[in-house]
Parts: sequence; structure tokens; C-alpha cells
Amino acid sequence: MKLALLKGNRFNPWHLQAFDGLGDDVDVTAFRADSQVQAYFKDRDDGELGFTYETIAFDTQAGPALQRVSNKIKERYTGYEPRIVPFADRLAGFDVIQSWELFTDWTEQALDARRDNGTPVSLMVWDTIPFNNEDTERRVKMKRRAVNEADAFLVHTEWSRRVLELEGVSAEKVTLVPPGVDETHFCPGSGERAAFGLDEDEFVILFVGWLLPRKGLDYLILALRELVSDSDMKDVRFRLAVVGEGPGKDRIDALLRRTELEDRCTFLDTFPYSKMPEVYNCADVFVLPSITVPGWQEQFGMSLLEAMSCGVPVVTTQSGAIPEIAGDATDLCPPNDFIGLAKCLKSLVLDTDRRQERGSAGRKRVETNFSLDGYVTSLKRHFRKLVS
Repeated sequence: MKLALLKGNRFNPWHLQAFDGLGDDVDVTAFRADSQVQAYFKDRDDGELGFTYETIAFDTQAGPALQRVSNKIKERYTGYEPRIVPFADRLAGFDVIQSWELFTDWTEQALDARRDNGTPVSLMVWDTIPFNNEDTERRVKMKRRAVNEADAFLVHTEWSRRVLELEGVSAEKVTLVPPGVDETHFCPGSGERAAFGLDEDEFVILFVGWLLPRKGLDYLILALRELVSDSDMKDVRFRLAVVGEGPGKDRIDALLRRTELEDRCTFLDTFPYSKMPEVYNCADVFVLPSITVPGWQEQFGMSLLEAMSCGVPVVTTQSGAIPEIAGDATDLCPPNDFIGLAKCLKSLVLDTDRRQERGSAGRKRVETNFSLDGYVTSLKRHFRKLVS
């Protein structure tokens, strides 16, 4: 089976690991473009995946010179969104095409290839908000086309399944496949804190994610300010350890100064994906403080699974699909609520037995529901059914 894999800006190790494990009978060719998101991964040593790679381009990177320059100027000064240079002709000869989301240029190219060659198209949908990403008439038309023409849809949560149902996708076309994490790699262990510049006698609170406002790091900092002012916490030396990339570092630095928490926060380097279990195992508590913003709420939260798989107790929020992923194995609070977040953290900081119970429950939940082997098996079944 020849699979064309179109992942767009989701071209990173944990999105791709399951496709790398599909086996010798599935020949995967991954199509990728150099976007701003990819720039944050290019200097990391994440190892080699067993894919054939095909490079495609945006209209700010390729095409007629004058048009390319014009598009770059529009992107900089008018908010123009770069478009993918058409590549549907390069998708001929594949047995199945896997693309992502209803509204993307990638999906448009996949459906053009389906129209021209009859190749079945599967769409992976993460969105948790019905009728989202309809800010232009073009996107509305693209979504309607995807709903009507795609052969199958992959979702990772019940939330996304319900979104597709509301948007008119037939139930028999939708397959719910929970993603998985390699629980033999992300497993409990003793983290070498000294290697990351962390002290053994500090209570380490870990955040892993983009520094975009929607990931909620601002609210975590406000929650920690609450803990500093709490008399019950006066004897606790805690440290916030941040592993994160993307725009927003200046905003976070400014908030740390305003809250006088600069001395309690350490920004760790970015690490290869293979090293992340060591990072998680340095933490006493992991926090994913995602908030809700217009047009977005948490779609999954893979860092939740990684921390839970390492047996680290987790505090997170009820943003989007998080409760579905976390189950009863984490401490949950409302999104955009720094006071509630502080209360959840305090209960774990001051209760060793509760941390141990939460850590064990998280590990068990991953082993039961979110194994990488199970994810790979489900993907294979999905593609074979689609091709046949």
C-alpha cells in the first residue's frame, strides 16, 4: 500500500511516530512545507523517520518572482495567509491519501487528486468547535467540499466526532482512533535534575508547550503567585520549569517580572523528543493550563499523555477535549481560572500520597487506553478498509 501523508504544520515527532510504525507493507511518502511552525523543529535532533519526503512550497516561497514578492509583502503588511502551491498532480499513483482538517489547502489538493485519479482520501480532524474556521467564503466552500467528497474521517476524540456530525458528515464515514504514546519510552524513572539545572530540594512544576496565550502559561504564573501568598505554602521552595517554543517569550518574561516570580522560573532548552521522558521525570507535578479563546479550545493535549505515561501527577483544565483524555486520573479545574488552578496545585503540593495516587492512575490510564501499538494497529485497519 502506498500512502501519501499530508500533515501540514503538524509535522513533528509525536504526530508522525505512529505512521513510522505502520510496517513494511505500507510505503509512506510524507509531503511537507517549510512553515514558521517547522522552523522551531529544524534544529532539534529528533532522529530519522523511515519516510520518503517530498517538499512542497507556499506561494511566498515559489512561483513567478513578481507574484512571490507581492505575496510576501501582503503577508507582512496585510495579514495575507500564504497558500500552498498546487501539487495534486504529484499525488498520482498512491493507493490512499491522508490529509488533515476540513478547511486546509492540503485537503483541497488531496480532493483534487481524488477527482483526477479516484484515489480515496481520509481526513484527520482535530477541531473541537463546530463550524469553526469559516472566516472566509473560500474556507466555507472548502469545508463543504470536504464533507461531501472525502471518503473517510479520522478523529481522536468524541468531541471531534460530534463536530463532524453537526457539520453533516455521515456517521459511518467517521472512525474514532485514540492516539497513543510509546509507554516503553515514556515511563516512570528518576530524573537527573542536575543535568537540567534544577535543584533536588525544590518542588518542580513543569510546563511543556507553545508559549502562545491559548496554552495558558500566563494563568499558571498567576496561580503560582497565589501560592507564594498562601501561608500554608510558606515553607515550600517551588520552581516552574518551562519547556516551550514559539512567539510569546517577551510576554511571559514581562508577566514574571510583574508577579516577581523571575527567580522561581527556569526556561529549559529545547530537547530532542527522545530526551523528553527525562524532562518529565524531573517534575513533581506537570501542568497543562490550556484556556479557551475565540476559535480554539484544547483539541487533545499530547503532553498530558506523555506526563501521565511517566507517572507524573497532572493538573490541567476542562478546556475542550481535555476531560475526555484525562478521565479521572488528573486534577481538573475550569479554564481561564488561576484561582482554581492554584487550589488544585496546592492540594498536590501538600499531599504526597495524593501525588503518588495520581501518578499511578495516569500511568494506568495510558496503558489501558492510549498505547502506541494500539494506535498503529487501528491506523492500519483504517487504511486497509479504505483501500479495499
